[in-house]
Amino acid sequence: MSELIRVPDLGGEGEVIELLVKVGDRIEADQSVLTLESDKASMEVPSPKAGVVKELKVKIGDRLKEGDELLVLEVEGAAQAAPAPKAEAAPAEAPQAAAPAAAPAAATSSVQDVHVPDIGTDGKVKVIEVMVKAGDTIEADQSLITLESDKASMEIPSPAAGVVEEVLVKLDAEVGTGDLILKLRTTGGATTSAAPAQAAAPAAAPAAAPAPAAAAPAAASVQDVHVPDIGTDGKVKVIEVMVKAGDSIEADQSLITLESDKASMEIPSPAAGVVEEVLVKLDAEVGTGDLILKLRTAGG
Repeated sequence: MSELIRVPDLGGEGEVIELLVKVGDRIEADQSVLTLESDKASMEVPSPKAGVVKELKVKIGDRLKEGDELLVLEVEGAAQAAPAPKAEAAPAEAPQAAAPAAAPAAATSSVQDVHVPDIGTDGKVKVIEVMVKAGDTIEADQSLITLESDKASMEIPSPAAGVVEEVLVKLDAEVGTGDLILKLRTTGGATTSAAPAQAAAPAAAPAAAPAPAAAAPAAASVQDVHVPDIGTDGKVKVIEVMVKAGDSIEADQSLITLESDKASMEIPSPAAGVVEEVLVKLDAEVGTGDLILKLRTAGG
């Protein structure tokens, strides 16, 4: 089915300086669809879902803010469900139809641009350590680089697990909020595991057809989101909590703001999802590794 994709929370408005997709393109979840530029930084806006671009609602030079229409996407999940009625009409052919369904699973990986999150300053800071290289397999929240300003040093974590395709920063380079750190190949979840069940019992195909739709929510998992390495062994104060239970958030969206005696910094989410529970309070003292919230993330 067609779904209208809107601008996520950007913390302000920005100008469209680049369109990265066109009508007819097949895109992955989290694939960047356009680049916005504000007076502080440029950022790529990702698609929340995989599918085929049916209509673009924006053009170069448009100014966008949260909630504005981006594009119309033919969501792939709906298209894959459509062939199920054919299995009812010819149950004997169901095993043959089920076999090709496994093939798309291998194609669910996508390359994600990883940017410097909001580091609490409008200027540039120095890269004093690069902790990963092309070909490395990394986990969500694993530190990628260490930045140092005149006030503090901080490690920047990966928003997702995957394999490093290309590192785009060098030691001693100067970077700022929104700058590209690296390209990360991420892998989607296995959504084809329900297909063999249809092949094993073709006679029951009509009853089994709704099963993949019901199974999709079960692929979601709850992820603990912790305070990344903030460059100090002590505790710092939570001066702002930006999300609440039930909020739908994007990868790299700021969750809380911390303040030490040297600097303030916003802590980004490592993944997109729905906030299950917030475990920190305003004015609480937290440190590296402390639990911020529980996030329900959807499977690929």
